[in-house]
Amino acid sequence: VNVTLEKEVAGFWVKVPCVEELGSCHYKDACDILSQLIPPGHDCPEPLHTYGLPCHCPFKAGSYSLPQSDFTLPTMDLPYWLSNGNYRVQGVLGAEGKELGCLKLSLSLHSD
Repeated sequence: VNVTLEKEVAGFWVKVPCVEELGSCHYKDACDILSQLIPPGHDCPEPLHTYGLPCHCPFKAGSYSLPQSDFTLPTMDLPYWLSNGNYRVQGVLGAEGKELGCLKLSLSLHSD
């Protein structure tokens, strides 16, 4: 998966570099990452579960969308550059030189 992460800074979108496997990076195995985040056999977290969206590989061919939703994330020690703000993420999934899918999302991070 090739991921491009951008952060809104003073009204402009700035590409976030790949630092310690966070940011605009190439990830060799998206399914392995998903399995670490949501182990096989576990239900998909809300609101994915409510909307019938998959969270385990393999994904069936099709288009998936999620309405604007709020997620509560566990407390994490994030790098200073990945702090509160607005972000855009684009990902292109591929194998053996073929594009298999894409992901596009917008999100805002806000800590208490």
